[in-house]
Amino acid sequence: MTRLSRALLVTALALGFGLSAASAETPALFAQTGAAESSYTDLLPATIAVSSYAPPACAAKPCPLLIAVHGMGRNAKGARDAWKAAADQAGFLVLAPRFDSDQFPSRLFQQGGVRGEPDKAKWTFGLIERLFDAARASGRVSGDTYTLFGHSAGAQFVHRMLLLMPEARIATAAVGNAGYYTLPALQGERAYPYSLKGTPATDATLARAFAKPMLVMLGDQDIDPNHHQLNKSRGAEEQGATRFARGQHFMAAAKDEARRLGVPLHWREIDVPGVAHQQSRMAKAAAAELFGAR
Repeated sequence: MTRLSRALLVTALALGFGLSAASAETPALFAQTGAAESSYTDLLPATIAVSSYAPPACAAKPCPLLIAVHGMGRNAKGARDAWKAAADQAGFLVLAPRFDSDQFPSRLFQQGGVRGEPDKAKWTFGLIERLFDAARASGRVSGDTYTLFGHSAGAQFVHRMLLLMPEARIATAAVGNAGYYTLPALQGERAYPYSLKGTPATDATLARAFAKPMLVMLGDQDIDPNHHQLNKSRGAEEQGATRFARGQHFMAAAKDEARRLGVPLHWREIDVPGVAHQQSRMAKAAAAELFGAR
């Protein structure tokens, strides 16, 4: 039996018995209220750590789910903790998967494993969909969609997932302070990850992605052109000198493409005043927009 076959069998058995694909050494997803640490075995194959939070309001009833994707520091606990106060107030569950650097270098994390891989089943983005299935198997998740948030490198992951996999069961996506973007254009000088050139995306893919609600959240003080984590590649620099400028450039490109296609754009730019490259403050701003949490 191949490694992939073994992973498929493990996940199938776990879901078949109404369990998450967590390992025996860690609790199943949402086995208890409060903060917890679990693991999830995916079909890629890969096994990842997952930080979760179930507020008291979700102890006796299913609740909506938010999946938070960490940044370059790969701190899933921090990504989870940034949403705990909002989860307590608004009553939703939080999952934060950890994409460790050994299994998921930048090509597989921020870029989703898309470059040179036409088979969507092998893209990292699919792990989020399967993690959602594992969470639903716990019986603690309400509805058949989820909210997806990413900050910094996580924002890169999330907006690329929505662009390239618009069929995913994302109710609303929110991205904060991405270092650079995949422009929603099928042609141009720069190929993926700077645009959709070289991917399986089509005009139909773009139209479907534009129909998905997404908040492009930009800290108006994330304007340091020399930030130590800022991507300085030529393709990124062409999008602007700072994260704030790059986000504005991305939204302008999206509006142009939506006009070309003659379709509405359900993406919204939100400039967050006084905030620089700060995950917790961006999560707080996103929680206000998504859940009315203050």
